[in-house]
Amino acid sequence: MCLAIPAKVIKIENNSAEVETLGVTKTVDITLIPEVRQDDYVLVHAGFAIQIVEKEDALAVQGYWKEFADD
Repeated sequence: MCLAIPAKVIKIENNSAEVETLGVTKTVDITLIPEVRQDDYVLVHAGFAIQIVEKEDALAVQGYWKEFADD
C-alpha cells in the first residue's frame, strides 16, 4: 500500500524543498509542482511533493496519523 503524507514546506532551493511532518524533516523533489511556495502544505509520496493541499486538510490528516501512532 502506498500513502502520501501531508507536510509543510520549510525551505525551497532549486527543485528541492525541506518539508516537515509529525516532527520529521526531510528533503523532497518539487519538480511536479513548481508553483509551490514556502509555508504551503503539500502531499509527499516517494520523495516527491505531488500536490498542494489546504492547511486545514493537511493538519486534519496529520491529526489522524498522530492518533494512529499513539494507539
